[in-house]
Amino acid sequence: MSDKFVFQNAKIKHMESKLITSQAIQRLLECASANDAFRVLLEMGFGSGIPVETNDFDVLFSHEEENAVALLKEFNVSNALDAFLVEYDYLNLKSIFKAHATKTDFSSTLTGLYDINEMKSQVEGVESENLPNEMKEAVNTLIELEKAEKLSPRIIDVTIDKAMYKHILSLVKKSGNLAKRYYVKKIDYLNILSFLRVQKLSLPLEFFVTGFIDGGTLNKEVFVNSFDSVEKFKENTKQTEFREIVEKTAETKDIVALEVAIDNDLLKMFREEFNDLFSIAPIVNYYLTKRTEIKLTKLIVAGIKNHVAPELIRERMREIYA
Repeated sequence: MSDKFVFQNAKIKHMESKLITSQAIQRLLECASANDAFRVLLEMGFGSGIPVETNDFDVLFSHEEENAVALLKEFNVSNALDAFLVEYDYLNLKSIFKAHATKTDFSSTLTGLYDINEMKSQVEGVESENLPNEMKEAVNTLIELEKAEKLSPRIIDVTIDKAMYKHILSLVKKSGNLAKRYYVKKIDYLNILSFLRVQKLSLPLEFFVTGFIDGGTLNKEVFVNSFDSVEKFKENTKQTEFREIVEKTAETKDIVALEVAIDNDLLKMFREEFNDLFSIAPIVNYYLTKRTEIKLTKLIVAGIKNHVAPELIRERMREIYA
């Protein structure tokens, strides 16, 4: 058992006391205006140092997201958190390639492990020695598709997502068994979501197959052999850990409810082990909870701005509290 995370996790335990509470969320939901919501978020500790008169939610949420990523980088002992950081690199790569394809400007966002300028150079055809093979292979595939005039925003997303999860599954070996199980389960959930979304929209099987992500416990055949029948899909997943969630959503294809259930279940994986000070569990639990906080408060603010009833907002809220 290693003690290399004990110092970081001790700091995390102190920081956990500053996470927002259910009472604070209720207070935010009761705000009558966007101005009131901005003031309440500042009082909740969001955007520390930002003046009230700024009244810019984009600045506020960007500040919180930057802090969450900075924390991962600061606590990334022995590269154990690389798998979580690299997601930002692939998000940037999507934006870079789409800007390249449409000949528009790219605005940099949060960075993970790799240099944005090197990614831009790779997309423009200049080989970079410092980028991972998974990323370079995805770019080369997209360039060939672009030459053949077979490029689309979805193809860019799908190609880069597949490369990202392949890369993550190699990086997660440094993160411990829990992190590996988290990402394998996340891949399964993404494929389930894609499968039900394709069925709901009556899209062809090929649409699902091209977006299928390898690396989960549910192989492609489980979905392909179930494509013509909801009952088959339920039967083919009955002996898996996804039985309950499939039973609840396969008939209704309520994508919003499914997304909420998935977020809750994935967050719960690290929450159940957040007291293990000898692993990355407390750090990742805090980071994922913080990201969920940001997602949740963005949702509430958007609802307030658009005069959405609080009960409708609650339907999309994730369970960020134990």
